[in-house]
Amino acid sequence: MRCLVCGMKVNTKNFDLNKYSFIKGNEKENIIYCPFCGAHKIYFDQKDEVYSVNKEKLDKQSLKILDMAMKLEVFNGEFYKEASKLAKTERVSKIFKDLSNIEFMHAKVHKRLGGFSKLPKLNKPDYTRHDTDRKLLDVAKDREKHAINFYKKYEEKISSEIILKIFKALTDVEKQHIEITEKDV
Repeated sequence: MRCLVCGMKVNTKNFDLNKYSFIKGNEKENIIYCPFCGAHKIYFDQKDEVYSVNKEKLDKQSLKILDMAMKLEVFNGEFYKEASKLAKTERVSKIFKDLSNIEFMHAKVHKRLGGFSKLPKLNKPDYTRHDTDRKLLDVAKDREKHAINFYKKYEEKISSEIILKIFKALTDVEKQHIEITEKDV
């Protein structure tokens, strides 16, 4: 199977990648989520095609929104990468590491759709003031809420039905991430 959102092949060899980023994980016999971008199995298909758009046909506003979405996902991915190093427990560190991988894949999806040449390099804030796993998880929850609000805010301003489908898929992934960040540490 191929994930139509990120284009990665999903199979029994990679089904458990990023397993800490899912509420209910994939099983070899029941793969529910793309282990690369987190999209639900309704976005899997046997085709080798993935959701794509002709960048030349996108209006300037849609390209700007994709650029902002890419930066948002990179920003969140970098936070999770740093949070994985700051986490006090191994379990929370693994959650953040897997969430980082998922968020960077979201950024790559936006990069591909917008035809951007590379992922942006952003300034990295100092996150050491968040000195407990609970504080890091609370920051993560706020970031996920912000991502959901971003996708909802701009869905009416996107000119492509394909991009709207992807925004919906990613919104659902971010909602699951909120549930993960609300769990007890």
